[in-house]
Amino acid sequence: MRLIRLLLLFFFGLPLAGVAQQFHVRCLSVGNTGDVTVTWDRNGLSPADFRCYFLYHSTSAAGPFSPIDSIFIYGDTSEVHATALANTNPAWYYLAFKSASGAPDILSDTASAIFLNVINPNSGFAVMNWNALRDPLIATNSVYYRLYREFPTGIFTLIDSVDASLGIRPMTYNDLIAICNDTVRYRIEVADQGGCTSRSNRDGENFRDLLPPDIPQFDSVSVDGAGNIVMGWSQNTSPDTRYYEIQINTGSSSAPVWTPLDTAFGIGTTYLNSGIDGTGAPRDFKIVAVDSCGNQSAQSVMHSSLQVQVSFLICEKAIEILCTSYGGWGVAPVYECYRSTNGGPEVLIATGNSSSFRDTNIVSGTNYCYKVRAIDPANTTRTSTSYRKCITPVFPPPPAYSYIRKVSVLEENTIRIEGYVDPVSPVSGYELLRAASAAGPFTSIAFKADDGTDRVVFFDNPSTEQVWYYKIVTIDSCGLQAKESQVSRSIVATAAAEGDFTNFVSWTDYGDWLGGIDRFDIYRRINGTVEAFPIATIPYGATAEYRDSVLRDFLSDGEFCYIIEAIEGAGNPYFFLDSVRSNEVCVYQEPFSFIPNAFHPGGGINETFRPFNGFVNPEGYTFIVFNRWGEEIFVSDNPQQSWDGASNGKLAPPAVYIYLIEYNSPEGGKRRKLGTITLIR
Repeated sequence: MRLIRLLLLFFFGLPLAGVAQQFHVRCLSVGNTGDVTVTWDRNGLSPADFRCYFLYHSTSAAGPFSPIDSIFIYGDTSEVHATALANTNPAWYYLAFKSASGAPDILSDTASAIFLNVINPNSGFAVMNWNALRDPLIATNSVYYRLYREFPTGIFTLIDSVDASLGIRPMTYNDLIAICNDTVRYRIEVADQGGCTSRSNRDGENFRDLLPPDIPQFDSVSVDGAGNIVMGWSQNTSPDTRYYEIQINTGSSSAPVWTPLDTAFGIGTTYLNSGIDGTGAPRDFKIVAVDSCGNQSAQSVMHSSLQVQVSFLICEKAIEILCTSYGGWGVAPVYECYRSTNGGPEVLIATGNSSSFRDTNIVSGTNYCYKVRAIDPANTTRTSTSYRKCITPVFPPPPAYSYIRKVSVLEENTIRIEGYVDPVSPVSGYELLRAASAAGPFTSIAFKADDGTDRVVFFDNPSTEQVWYYKIVTIDSCGLQAKESQVSRSIVATAAAEGDFTNFVSWTDYGDWLGGIDRFDIYRRINGTVEAFPIATIPYGATAEYRDSVLRDFLSDGEFCYIIEAIEGAGNPYFFLDSVRSNEVCVYQEPFSFIPNAFHPGGGINETFRPFNGFVNPEGYTFIVFNRWGEEIFVSDNPQQSWDGASNGKLAPPAVYIYLIEYNSPEGGKRRKLGTITLIR
């Protein structure tokens, strides 16, 4: 048959130029040995007039074309050109339909087998270029020329496609080499609607991967429940990735030193439990990818473990959760704070853009554990979780008591306030408040730092002639008022000298003792000396006043001072029996002098002469006797001293003498008495 076809082909000769084209070459498929399978359709052809097909071939689009075969079966639509050598040379084809009636040949269109040329420019890419089957494109062909990579040998993998309708000629493609050192071949295919497929020749080169793998996409770093740092990343987009090297910063944040920590083999290995302790300070990590040729990618973005610190804010009665910020995602994370109470389940308690939180819903003595989770808002599946930190807050007990024991006047314009306070409760100190009335307003006048004892003493210097109200406020370690004492007040005594040689004394009430008041003791000072025992005791509840008869004390200097001492009653729950004193109030009895008009030295009675003085103050007292010539013959500054009638050691003669008496008045002035005395012998 092959011989007959060749004879007929030469017999009929080449087709005439210009004959109308009515049917088409659909596919040209190059085999492994360079043979070409030509496939065509029968559009516009009639089997009744069929004699044969002639197949023409050329290595150039411009020809010359030579007949290479004849096909005598109308239904045949494909033919193999076994000697085309299309694996190394271009191959162009067209067909001629020969009519049995002698009509002119019907010619198909001309098409070229896809000739693929692969170049290795030593850039890490395979550079490919090839031609289209025909321009314009064969209408029934797909516009997409599919690229196949052969690696390993005999295994073809579709890697991409090129749109031939874009008109770029030749068509080109650069394939990234992900193979260390081996031969890689390629093939181009394009499908036809009729079911046939055009294939290019196989062409390739020996390639070496010179490009580093893509930078790994670090997902996150977390700390697991055991305190180990774990990390994850996405599978690398470079298919020749052999392993991942995890690096840890062994330097500082300002001067990092990236040291290999571990190796994760296999492109699909995307998780590592580092075994690094994550319970302490944050640790910094980066990842690099390494391919089979040892090419190493650039470092990934740094990711750091989260560190949580918790502290009890005693003043706010809150727990502060401070977490380091998470970086590496390119956007600010959202943070979630979780809490476990007494070992219970973890519950989300707060969410925000800040990595710091404050938990105010806490109970003293309860164990709380906290952890913080960072979430990538652009990809909520990416999270980083801290190790959890636990704390048991204990609220300090408030002071159990604050009690004023005494408000006592020490001396003029000095009041001593003594408080009984709780020494166990941790406080910063005590504040003394004072007011002019029980209703206030109270003003802070002093502060004493806590010294760890149960006693606090203040000294105030107001006028002691006015009642003052006091309270002690315990200030806790946060500067807040923690406990307030009762209101206590000072005692103010008043007195008045009355004309019947009595002094009237009254006083204000004292308050407040838990044991109440048992009595008031009245102490008196005469001639500058306070008497050892009270001159009177007034039961509590009786009228707060007393009349003191001082006639028998007329030889005193006339000044009488009184102090009221309040004595606490029984029943104080703190077992105190205290006493407090009022201010000292002084009055002056009006001084007086009874002066005789004669005396008789040696007469047995009235032998000396002196004024009979009462309530006269010795200070400023002068008693002078003059003779008739105005000469001083006797002088004394003692109110109780008498003149015995002598003058310069001799007996004064009987005569009338002049006396002068001067002494200080209670008002601060001078009193003077001038008179005569008759000396009788």
